[in-house]
Amino acid sequence: MPKVKEAAAGLYARAILELPERVCIEAKQPENIGALKIEDCLVAVRNLPREQGEKIMTGVMMIAYSTKAMHPLEVRWASMLASAIGLSEDDFQRCCIGARVIATMLNPSGKEESDA
Repeated sequence: MPKVKEAAAGLYARAILELPERVCIEAKQPENIGALKIEDCLVAVRNLPREQGEKIMTGVMMIAYSTKAMHPLEVRWASMLASAIGLSEDDFQRCCIGARVIATMLNPSGKEESDA
């Protein structure tokens, strides 16, 4: 994962979702994430309270926007996530606007840093 996206993901998880650092570290461990399929993630999101689902949608879009471009797979994932959460088009657009504002503040130049 490019450094700018990794930094955006960590900041969002800690600041907006209010996840403790320990939880973030544990979630990234292979034994916790390695066997998950996209269906598992969508089911988990569907069962969250609406407000939490919207925060996750905003975070996903912020990470995707952090380099000022979205790849086709990111667009598809966002669409599936919005459907799982049950977002209306207006709710989805609101999440996207918030995500773009946050992403622009984190990476105003839009340049992606190398992994080196």
